[in-house]
Amino acid sequence: MKNQVESFTQNLSVTPEQKLWIAVLETAVEDALTHKDPDEKEAARKWFREGGSHFKFVCDLADFDPDYVRKQVMRLIN
Repeated sequence: MKNQVESFTQNLSVTPEQKLWIAVLETAVEDALTHKDPDEKEAARKWFREGGSHFKFVCDLADFDPDYVRKQVMRLIN
């Protein structure tokens, strides 16, 4: 996943701050897919599933469309 994000962001003009928030999203995706602790895995999945204000805030700071991110991650989870 990290290589995919890095290759994606290389083609964009992203600020260091955006890279930070992209990394936050990336970590949440990794947790939702592969975290060893089932409770942590479910918490990450719930964060994407519910798409609440914190999720939207992180997406906004990363300059990503929250609806698009959520839809793509839910396809990976399901």
